[in-house]
Amino acid sequence: MPYIEAATFHRAALLLGISDGETVIAWADLVLEADPVPPAAIADVVLVPPGDLSAMRAALQPLAAATESPRVLRALLGVIARDVHTGRRSVKDTVTVLSQVRRGIFIPQQMHWALDTIEDDFMLANAGVTSELAECEGRVRAWLAPFTDEEPIGVSRA
Repeated sequence: MPYIEAATFHRAALLLGISDGETVIAWADLVLEADPVPPAAIADVVLVPPGDLSAMRAALQPLAAATESPRVLRALLGVIARDVHTGRRSVKDTVTVLSQVRRGIFIPQQMHWALDTIEDDFMLANAGVTSELAECEGRVRAWLAPFTDEEPIGVSRA
């Protein structure tokens, strides 16, 4: 099915709080316009109120893969990286999102441990127990930097 990666991306982005229902509905509307025989589940996505994120995720489920592909994971991290780089999300909130990635998205073990370390270091620095907070914030930004150019899937960046 040609929409698996986009549906998987949108479902995970809603779970992480890095996207919204209006973005997902806009994607589904584009699919309906472009595909003469779209999957029936696309219509279900369009009919969900944009603020009902649980129902939106449920509507995306039949279209989505069971786990996120490496491409989807990179795209999600790209959104997170751009959000912190542009100031749309604070570093503190970004660490929370990265914690959600570690707990809710299938990721390679090496990435799991890296995010665990980032989260622990940031919590300790934020509490004043260890190193400077600014140093930890820099490490968060540096870890995300390689993902900055990753494009979202099924999202217009216009």
